Amino acid sequence: MVNINIITIFPEQVKGFIDIGMLNQAVLKGTVEYNVVDIRDFSENRHRKVDDEPYGGGPGMVMSAPSVIRAVESLSQPGIKILLAPNGREFTQSNAEDISGKDITLICGRYTGIDYRVRKHVDLVFSVGNYIVSGGELPALIITEAAVRLIPGVLGDKKSLEEDRGYPVYTRPQNFRGMNVPEVLLSGNHKKIENFRKNNQEFYYEKNYDRNDK
Repeated sequence: MVNINIITIFPEQVKGFIDIGMLNQAVLKGTVEYNVVDIRDFSENRHRKVDDEPYGGGPGMVMSAPSVIRAVESLSQPGIKILLAPNGREFTQSNAEDISGKDITLICGRYTGIDYRVRKHVDLVFSVGNYIVSGGELPALIITEAAVRLIPGVLGDKKSLEEDRGYPVYTRPQNFRGMNVPEVLLSGNHKKIENFRKNNQEFYYEKNYDRNDK
């Protein structure tokens, strides 16, 4: 059984995602157990406050170290402790393979960030891309899905484990508003289909990026 702990101030946001789809199937198969921890439960403030003004001034609030660290220390199986932060190392498929099947703890920041001293209590600091989002919940769920889907038995079809198909895919109808499925895909010739997909990977990406940038 793989244990995945997610430490957050918005547990309902996380639970809503892991209760559906492939992540939930991993639970039903007895492969993964999720433990969503509310940082506010470890606040010593009667209003359950877990943030404060930054030393040195500046905008926003900072999540305090004590509440976050106490939440981590409450775990019986923390495994690999991962902090989500915009300035962390960019998470890759290789990283997903490294942590898949292992107990992990994902710490989600909010506001201006988490007190830097928390980093002394983690093993890795990851970002999921060169952009900013409001908190670490979505990045934590991305990492969770990337790792869980690689655990043997979670996905029914091993071919679904391919990192990225990268080629154009089609389904019925064969003709839609004058746009036809390429004849090679209807040929039944597996070698030609394989060559088509291999030769069209880069073209597919370039066309989509060009279109989206306009």
